Amino acid sequence: MSRQLPSLDLHAHIDPKARPGDLERLGAVVFAATRSLDEFESVLGRRDQVTVWGLGCHPGIPNAQSAYDPARFAELLASTAYVSEVGVDRHSKVALGAQTEVLASVLDCLQTTPRITSIHSSGAPNTVLDALDGRSARGAVLHWWRGSAIQTRRAIELGCRFSVNAAGMKYAADIARIPLDRILTETDHPAGDRGSSLPRQPGAVGDVESALAAIYGITSAAVRQQVWSNLVRLVDEVNVDELLPVPVRRMLAAVRGGAA
Repeated sequence: MSRQLPSLDLHAHIDPKARPGDLERLGAVVFAATRSLDEFESVLGRRDQVTVWGLGCHPGIPNAQSAYDPARFAELLASTAYVSEVGVDRHSKVALGAQTEVLASVLDCLQTTPRITSIHSSGAPNTVLDALDGRSARGAVLHWWRGSAIQTRRAIELGCRFSVNAAGMKYAADIARIPLDRILTETDHPAGDRGSSLPRQPGAVGDVESALAAIYGITSAAVRQQVWSNLVRLVDEVNVDELLPVPVRRMLAAVRGGAA
């Protein structure tokens, strides 16, 4: 069954106007991160079969951060299983304190309405961990994580998962610190897959699967099966199955049934 499961991309950026058929031809289940509340609202009418659109407020985009509104975020949250991209970025033009306030507001909303949440932490891993500490980290997935060994251990203790892309696989020793049952695959297209094999596109995580197989001493097929099992546990943890497209729900049901 693992061969029948498509690749899984937990974090990619896709044009909101992309045609559904083109996304289906990627041959993957893709979680698409938006950069702002406005961008997410522009995809609300879509009915994609294998693409899950996230509610985002990117820390590196000043307009997205300044336009963030907690009430609007909470209203939009009801329509999606996925929050992305949110977090903090040390290199952003937005003041770190302002970014942290937005992240805190997002996490507070997620305490009562948990979702799969892809969190950006470039240059500021402790800031993200401090925001998660004292709150439930249900659903938290640290995207393109570059924390130290101590920070990674703290993130694991908080209950976080980690999504890894081809660019991050350059640091195999760091990835090896993460238990395989906390790992999910991503491309972060078009940034995190610049060094990947062709075609470089959302869902193309073959290089990541091969690198993970080498790290954990298993086959690439076993990596894919494990990643899907990890997604099942994540979906069940935050209880968002009913918010996912029907074909994706069927795939998850097959994994739960042991067919994978």
